[in-house]
This record gives sequence, structure tokens and C-alpha cells, in this order.
Amino acid sequence: MIMNKLSTFRTRSVLLKFLGTLIAINSVGAAGQERRFQIEVSIFSNESPEDKSEEFWQPDQFNLVFPEKMRRLDRLTDILMIDDLHTINTTEALAADPTIVPGKSQLMEREEFILTKGPQTRKTNNGFRFFDFSRDDFLQLPPRLSEFRQTNQALERSPDHRLLFHGLWRQVVTSSSQAEPVYVQGGVAYGIQHELQGSLTIHFNENQDRVIADTNLWLAEFSIVENSEENWELPLPPKEIADSLNYGTSNPDLNYHPIRIYHMQQDRDMRSNEFHYLDHPALGVVILVKPYEKPPLAPNNSDL
Repeated sequence: MIMNKLSTFRTRSVLLKFLGTLIAINSVGAAGQERRFQIEVSIFSNESPEDKSEEFWQPDQFNLVFPEKMRRLDRLTDILMIDDLHTINTTEALAADPTIVPGKSQLMEREEFILTKGPQTRKTNNGFRFFDFSRDDFLQLPPRLSEFRQTNQALERSPDHRLLFHGLWRQVVTSSSQAEPVYVQGGVAYGIQHELQGSLTIHFNENQDRVIADTNLWLAEFSIVENSEENWELPLPPKEIADSLNYGTSNPDLNYHPIRIYHMQQDRDMRSNEFHYLDHPALGVVILVKPYEKPPLAPNNSDL
């Protein structure tokens, strides 16, 4: 009887070791494979004064900083242009695509105008490569691929909310230590600052079975009158990002000073193919993540 129990115990021990080895091998194999997702994010402000009064930043409470290894999303306007980009006729753009919502930022109008009206290629060197919307990572995708169009239009028309940022891109999701934060900028430009700035980092949890969104965002209110009682300072994005940004049409002769700042720093575990909402007295974030498989290269093509 005792011998049978010992034999059974040894058999189970061997089986458990064998299963453990298989799990370890499979884990290594899964870790070595790239797992790509399509990310869509809309960030909006809550315009209710009562909500905003619940939480705002005092200068000595937080240290607002941009993370390391931050990058911005590539856009069509990085490689394409049309004449007189700063004087696009919004009426003509709306006629070309009636789904464009009035009141969007000038940069968004320019991009949608390019998509509908037709671009001209920038003069560039022989290494020029057009974007591949089906294969490139961290590339702002065309509006036709968005699942937030109705949501964004409702936000634009709502008196209680204001759409500040919309991003739609694909990326390889990694561990938090390897993840690349995405630069976020939106709303009205005040000199070299914007109403909304910060970063969004998409990465796996420790078990790599859930995608996590880390938000580090701040919404600022500005005045041309300096507040001498408070020392309000906002960080600037890294130079390689700042050099590529369009700072809008604010009056360069005016000095803008932040008078109130709302900070949103949250993380959220997310299931794929589900809408997730991150709430805050001053801001709201809607996120959707979907697994995405990069299509194979066409014959005679190669990655550049």
C-alpha cells in the first residue's frame, strides 16, 4: 500500500516536472513572438465648472515630466503637402468630405483635406518611402478605419465635452520596461504649449495576458496675465519631438501663463475588443485595443 502511494507520488512528480518544462518552453516561444495591436484613443475635456473644481493641481503637489523614450505618431503631413497649408478653405474641405466635423484643430483639417482632396509629394531624397498603412507602427491611420467616428462627432457637438485628441495607430505591445510612450498633444495652442499634453503608454501586464494603458496627462488653463503668487511651470517635450510639431496660430507677441492645471495619472487593465473608459473630473479617455496581424509583404517588396 505504501509502495503504491510512493509510486503514484513519483509519477505525479515526474508529470508535474514535464508539464512545467512544456509551459516554460511555450512561454519562451510566446515571449519571442511579436504581438501587435490596433489602438484607438479619444481624449476629451469635461466642460462643467462644478466637475473641474473637484480636482486641480497645486504647483507643489506634482512634478509633471515627460517619460523617456517617448515618440510621436507619424502623420501624413510629415511627408505630404499642399499649397498654402495654413489657409485651407474649411468650406471646401467640408464639401470634399461631409463627415469632417467643424471646429476640429487645423492640423486635423489639413490631414483630412489631404486624404480627400489629394496631396503633393514633398521634395525629398532618394530614400523616400511612402507610409504603409497596413504594416507601419505608430502611424496615425486614416479616419475611415476609425470606430470612434460617431463618438467623436457627439463629443464635438456636446456642450458638456470637448474633443481634444484622437489617435488611431498600430504597434507591437511589449513589457512596461520596453514600451514606447506616445506623445499626446491637443486642444488650443498657447504659444509653445497646448491645453492638453502628456503621454500614453500601452504595455502588457507581468503575465502578458492583459494590455494596460498608462495615462500621464495634464490639462491646462492659460492667461496672458502672470500669476505672481504661484510658480506654474509646464515641461517641454523632447527636442526631437518639439522640432516636428505645429504650434498653431497663437499670437507670438503674447506670453501665456498657466493659471490652473488638472493632472490625470491612471492605469487600466483592458480586454481586447472592448471599449474602456477612464474617468477624471476634468478629462475623459475612451480606449479600444484590438489584436492586429501584420499582412505579409507583397512579392518583390521588402521592408525599408
